[in-house]
Amino acid sequence: MTKLNKKETFIFTCVAALVIIAYICRIAGNISDNDFSRQLGILRALIYIGLFITWGFSIKNRIMQSQARRYMMEIAALIVFWFLIRTLKYHFIPAETYPNLVRYIWYMYYLPMLFIPLLAVFVSMSIGKTEDYRLPKTRAFLYVPTSFLFLLVMTNDLHRLVFTFPADADLWTDNNNGYAIGYYLLMAWMFMCAGIMLVKLCRKSRMPGRRRLILLPAVPMALLAVYMVLYYTHVEWLRIILGDVTAVTCISYVVILELCINCGFIHANTRYMQLFDASTVGAQITDEGFNVLMSSATARPFDRSVLCQSEQGHVMSEDGIRLSSAPIQGGHVVWTEDMSPLLEVLAELEEVRENLKGTNDILEEENAVKAREAHIMENDRLYNIVQRDTAKQIVLMDRMIKQVERASSADEQIHLLKKMLVIGAYLKRRSNLVFLADKSSMLETKELDLTIGESMDNLEICGVVCGFRSELTGSILSVHLMTMYDFFETVTERSLDCMTTMMVNARKTQESFILTIDTDSSADLSDLASDTVEAVRDEDDEWRLVLRIERGGDSR
Repeated sequence: MTKLNKKETFIFTCVAALVIIAYICRIAGNISDNDFSRQLGILRALIYIGLFITWGFSIKNRIMQSQARRYMMEIAALIVFWFLIRTLKYHFIPAETYPNLVRYIWYMYYLPMLFIPLLAVFVSMSIGKTEDYRLPKTRAFLYVPTSFLFLLVMTNDLHRLVFTFPADADLWTDNNNGYAIGYYLLMAWMFMCAGIMLVKLCRKSRMPGRRRLILLPAVPMALLAVYMVLYYTHVEWLRIILGDVTAVTCISYVVILELCINCGFIHANTRYMQLFDASTVGAQITDEGFNVLMSSATARPFDRSVLCQSEQGHVMSEDGIRLSSAPIQGGHVVWTEDMSPLLEVLAELEEVRENLKGTNDILEEENAVKAREAHIMENDRLYNIVQRDTAKQIVLMDRMIKQVERASSADEQIHLLKKMLVIGAYLKRRSNLVFLADKSSMLETKELDLTIGESMDNLEICGVVCGFRSELTGSILSVHLMTMYDFFETVTERSLDCMTTMMVNARKTQESFILTIDTDSSADLSDLASDTVEAVRDEDDEWRLVLRIERGGDSR
């Protein structure tokens, strides 16, 4: 749940103050004479109607998905309609003169009461869809039970299956009614729709901790259910304190939907200006003439003429910065990418490739030089260890270099180069671990942070959201550290083209070191399971892989 900024805090304070004023009007109206009470009631209704109309306009400006926005504005319209007819019933139409009209206005309360939860279900069905998406026509079947229950209410005078009245009553009003089976069906349908909305929003969300966050909108929903049960069982103290069912119910609906928005279950376009300004991507938004309108903090300034050239294709500067643009409504978005690291890596890998081709010649030459035999033998031994431990990656790198040479487009080359960054980081860091392990059998645990951290930096270039947390301290056996890094690399290579997130956690217990990897990879990783590896896919199709290494030899 996002924290409120100063503007949002001010708005929340003003809304809370208006609600408190409206509540004070209700309390004062209950102890005042009829004329003053009526004036206070109208003032209170105007406050609520104004708040709900304003909320409806804010929905129009905040909600991104067009269909969800339309349904939520319809909810706002139903809330305003409910308060309007409630105001007519209590302040403009005398019950003594028009008892039947007042009763049917009371029946009309159940139009918003039934259709607001149904529209909330449609909102949850629209979340996560594209702008041009439209709900399937089968959704019309949900209107059938809702409309039937509403007609059941409106025809209650004929059958009294929803509300009952005393047999000797001269007038049928909401002051002397009871409840029949139809009323309980109606309430059950309302809360079932609300529950379906929360379940669908929770299942569609990809935010961490969504099962805990969904409790926030669920709490006011549960409180509303308790309130209705207590109210309709004629609990006297509740009717004195919170006797306005319309106000309590409408406020509850708004609070539930606002919590869904603030928790991220319903997507809103708030805070985009701050996000764009703080973005690490050097981007600018221009008008159709490439005049800069908005720029991120890291954006690199370019002349307007250079920006115009990007409309025809990528523009590459001498220092390896590539300028790209794409059309948007009313202008263009322009962004820069630093390609120099990729170009440097490509050059280095090309050199490595040439060196690998001459490996046999170099080894023969080294063996022939007797004066440097001891030094050469040591280098040869370490080289063989590196080659043995990274043979698979070297072959993979060689193949990818050839693929880059044969690539038919720049985008394909960039995609391959990004993947080569990940493999190259492993080759570099794994080789470094071999040299460090040769000097000492014990390595500081910070080496694991550096190796996995560099690999994750390159994974993020490939578009993978990464996170790493290590609770390890002190020194551990070098073989244990390399085993954990090799396991991380195996999962990475298997999932490189089919994952968007990877979270890694390293910790230790009294008996073992544990490396846990959580990823949304669509690859089948079940074959990695062994005596030391646990591979489990959860209900969200996300993998959890746990490597356990028995401890031995760590200093702390």
